Amino acid sequence: MVLERPVPGPTMEHTLIESYKDRFMNHLSQTVPGRKELVISEARDCTIKTADGRLFLDFISGIAVANVGHSHPEVVAAIQQQVEQFAHVNVYGRFVIPPQVEIAERLARVTPGNLDVAYLTSTGTEATEGALKLARKYTGRKRFLAFEGGFHGRTFGALSVSWRQQYREPFEPLLAEVDFVPFGDLQAVTGAIGDDTAAVIVEPIQGEAGVRIPDDDFLPGLREICTQHGALLIVDEIQGGMGRTGRWFSCELWDVVPDIILSAKSLGGGLPLGAFLSTAEIFSTFLDPPLSHLTTFGGNPVSCSAAVAAFDVIEREGLLGAAETMGTKLEHRLRGLMSQFPELISEVRGRGLWFAVDLPPHLTMPIVNDMESRGVIVGSLLNAEGTVRIAPPLIVAEAELDVLTGVLRASLMAARAGELV
Repeated sequence: MVLERPVPGPTMEHTLIESYKDRFMNHLSQTVPGRKELVISEARDCTIKTADGRLFLDFISGIAVANVGHSHPEVVAAIQQQVEQFAHVNVYGRFVIPPQVEIAERLARVTPGNLDVAYLTSTGTEATEGALKLARKYTGRKRFLAFEGGFHGRTFGALSVSWRQQYREPFEPLLAEVDFVPFGDLQAVTGAIGDDTAAVIVEPIQGEAGVRIPDDDFLPGLREICTQHGALLIVDEIQGGMGRTGRWFSCELWDVVPDIILSAKSLGGGLPLGAFLSTAEIFSTFLDPPLSHLTTFGGNPVSCSAAVAAFDVIEREGLLGAAETMGTKLEHRLRGLMSQFPELISEVRGRGLWFAVDLPPHLTMPIVNDMESRGVIVGSLLNAEGTVRIAPPLIVAEAELDVLTGVLRASLMAARAGELV
């Protein structure tokens, strides 16, 4: 007997849509309360389509994942070709897997300095975990220094160097030897770092804290302090890399060469892929003993093939330059809205196509929800109440920026009129 199930398609009947919502609630773990509102059926370029046929502009790129847009045809073709050859073999061990080599070589070509060796992972959190282990193994030290407002992941090690106590406290004890100092404060770094510090981990631009951009002397000064104390500098480019700021890696904005770079999110072109990158010398410590670090799915061949295609699209289509050009246009529009609604927008910050808009905290989610009802998806941030995240795919068109501007203006007018609660 064959069990017949309805096959999800581009559009669905109302009863099937509601069934999926109910079954989601019944069988998938909830970390945000409430019944989900949208059932997704397709995504192309900057647009998401729901199962009831509505179209939405995705101005958070699946949280900085869809830098080349959703379902880019070259990425789709690379996935199809690879999965027909093989989807998985032993990714770390006995075999050479060509797509791993291809993406590692491309990363080596664009990383600053001589960070030309990659360890491939499945996620950004896994990349953080690996980098923390690598720093301890290489330096023989135990302590880490991290920053207030920073976010590096949810597993025990990554959470240990992530700042917000609300997320940390329920899972304590975490790694004990972690100190936090204010972001951008070199004097505080100098007072906290010591000869027992294995590494300092930092986002050059803090993402979940609200796209916080430090003064120009901060990252170069941090590099100098780490060098003086023999501590490694780990730069988290998971959200800010792969062209998001108009550079392959945001640390290039300050000409800083770290010891380890973390990458993920958009690296995989829409599939799960992360990496931590360093020098051959630093990575050599993982050889003693052999298998000091290992993964089953990190560097999956299909994900690596998607990553190669996405990398080539960014390079060939000039998306680094596009991020700067379109980012300038986006900033101009957002600042125009700030001048029209000074009582609602207190600040606009950003680089490339990565922006934050500060709003009254009690109106942030009402405005986010109202914009969604008008067909534009923006987002809130984990460590910044009262801030809206705007980070469209790097292929965004100027006409789509106009739609965002019009929708945000309409939501701000509704908020001004007291219509949003």
